[in-house]
Amino acid sequence: MKILVPVMLAFLNLAFAAEAQETFTAYGSTVMYTRPDPSQWNLVHDGIDAKSNAFLLMFEHNPIEDAEGRKIRPVMALICETVPEAIDVIKYSIGKRVQVPFDVKEMLTPQRGNFTHSNSVGYEGEYKRGAVVHKVLVGHLRHKVAGVQVICDSTDGVYDKVEADMRAFLFSITFKE
Repeated sequence: MKILVPVMLAFLNLAFAAEAQETFTAYGSTVMYTRPDPSQWNLVHDGIDAKSNAFLLMFEHNPIEDAEGRKIRPVMALICETVPEAIDVIKYSIGKRVQVPFDVKEMLTPQRGNFTHSNSVGYEGEYKRGAVVHKVLVGHLRHKVAGVQVICDSTDGVYDKVEADMRAFLFSITFKE
């Protein structure tokens, strides 16, 4: 029995290693997330974005060929910035939605199992870029003075291949207390 317990613990650590949370600290909050599969999703930005002065974490999927033969590179981005304490998650979300217009198909909430963090709201939606339909998952989270916007974007033609990864990434984001 003394040997069995350490062996089981070692097995569980290996079995759940892919689910280990990574972290970064920005604006007084430690943001935790589960990194998407590095064999499919490439980290293309990790740090302060020079244009916006916000912390940007961005992953780009390896090219996926759609039915028209186009090489599509879906993206998942997490943008962390300071937000005045008086602005709650709903006001934060409304402000961000004005900047990134798309047609909302469904609301995402912690109560529906879309988020781990309770102070969150989001949307499943779509927009057109030219003749190409894009599907998006957008989330807004608040913790102390940190606001986090998550944008997961893919063309409609390959969305089914990345939707599970995008939903898992959105669900994994939370804050260390």
